[in-house]
Amino acid sequence: MKKTIAFVLGATLAFSAAAQTWQDALLFSENVYSGTARGVGMGNALTAIGGDAGSIGFNPAGSATAGYSQFMISPGITFSVTGTNASGDNSALYTGQQVNNTYARVKLPNIGFILKMDTGRRSGLKRMAFGIVVNSTNNFTGRYKAAGVNGDNSYAASLASLADCYPENVIANESSYYNKDSRLQYYPKWSALTGYHSGMYNVVPGNDGSYVAVTEVYEKKPDGTVETWLAAPVSQQYGQQSTGFKTDAILNYAFNFSDRFYIGGNLGITAVNYSLSEFWSEAPENPADFPYNRYSDGSSAEYIAQFESLRMNHKFNLRGTGVYFKLGALWRPTDHLRLAAAIQTPTLINITERYGYSSEVKLSGRYTSTSSSPEDEWIYALRSPFRFNFGVAYTLGEKGVISADYELVNYNQARFRYRTSDYGYAEGDFRDLNTEIKNVMGSVHEIRLGTEFKVTSQLSLRAGYNLTTGAQYNYWDGYEKTPLSSEARLLQLKHSASLGLGFNFGSIFLDAAVRARFVPDDYMITYDYYTTPYPDGDYSLKYVNNDFLTPEIVVKSTLVDAILTVGWRF
Repeated sequence: MKKTIAFVLGATLAFSAAAQTWQDALLFSENVYSGTARGVGMGNALTAIGGDAGSIGFNPAGSATAGYSQFMISPGITFSVTGTNASGDNSALYTGQQVNNTYARVKLPNIGFILKMDTGRRSGLKRMAFGIVVNSTNNFTGRYKAAGVNGDNSYAASLASLADCYPENVIANESSYYNKDSRLQYYPKWSALTGYHSGMYNVVPGNDGSYVAVTEVYEKKPDGTVETWLAAPVSQQYGQQSTGFKTDAILNYAFNFSDRFYIGGNLGITAVNYSLSEFWSEAPENPADFPYNRYSDGSSAEYIAQFESLRMNHKFNLRGTGVYFKLGALWRPTDHLRLAAAIQTPTLINITERYGYSSEVKLSGRYTSTSSSPEDEWIYALRSPFRFNFGVAYTLGEKGVISADYELVNYNQARFRYRTSDYGYAEGDFRDLNTEIKNVMGSVHEIRLGTEFKVTSQLSLRAGYNLTTGAQYNYWDGYEKTPLSSEARLLQLKHSASLGLGFNFGSIFLDAAVRARFVPDDYMITYDYYTTPYPDGDYSLKYVNNDFLTPEIVVKSTLVDAILTVGWRF
């Protein structure tokens, strides 16, 4: 699935710093709910049920349905199970190189208490509830690695293509990490700068602006041009690991009117904590096939050595906080039927991100050291869209309950903003990205189904299922949008299934749940080659060169959550 649209990398944050994308707007806006084990076991179909601290995040009115106060804590663990393999037109590069990974992280998806306050009335306002609850609303745990042999091109050469046409005094100058003009042009990407300083590529002697990778050999043509090609097949690896959570701290207040109508509100504080580390590595498939070449040490000195290996590391950290309000209502028209709805305002998440690179090249008989970039920092804001919840539940007397939820979020309303010096916000250079968000994404529909059956007064069995549609509706090339096919839309569907148990020991209760989440396959090109169509000095206007089939991998992932809730009713 090689890219069908080439994106211009000039005049954007992508060329000089960490790039915000429409995928980032989705990643940090969407909710993947955890909460209590009871809620997870029932597929989080809680909007019309209430009575559980996990339900407050869906409908603030739910806290007033319980006739008791409660405290609970819910530790858990997440397993990420991934498998990678080659994909697309270049799959021959990685034939038979499937790599599997399992990664586990301990978490605390829920903790909180709800305090009920009875008024003593038989009708009207009978009860108020006050709660402070912390619920997990996304989990970024993941790890995968891909490996294979490439006989056509290399990661080091892709960095050289990024440097192509830049004078060596720009590439070699440490100040190029910091120099940016008003359009963020003329200075190369940090990965290219770090790769140069570690020796992943060098300037061709006598041809300033032409570069050859440590994995390549070159030939000067009579017309002055330089031709480069891979010296011999290389064994490549790419891997990434992500950690972190999105968490909502909720201050809740709710009211019970005659045990028939309930209303409530939340003041929510969203905290995002996300870390990503990735690496690219290369080594000769057969060291004897690699020639001894002439290399520069960054000065006028040159030496002869043989390439052994290289590695580039990238670390990215993001922290953000935002505030929102949520209003909800629940109505019991009969003793068994419950209807509910809630609306959540957009969240303006103030974000600080930091990132940097480090790289190292090993050459036979030559000491080398790691080169590291500075750590850069970007401060901006992301406004997530409105969120709507609707629910219906039917109780089976004392035997259990069946419930269904529908959630609607229109992600094309997400927007990036700059933080200005006077603590205001402005769209600025995010205008093009926000236009892309508007044209690429649309409404996401989530259906949650759940049931609870009481086997005895002390034992309950639970089950749940979720179906979520995809957010991408179109391709966007900067000028016009092309709708995705119905097949492509179906490939974005996400599913999850859960099972749970509940034990009631009077004032003490214990719940357990396991959930499996099946996410769509993720296709990723691990690096690109670039071309400079305007060699007149505007070096940053580089395009992805689709004539090069660089490694594309498909990542198949399943996420498993296990949660245990211990609680006390009083």
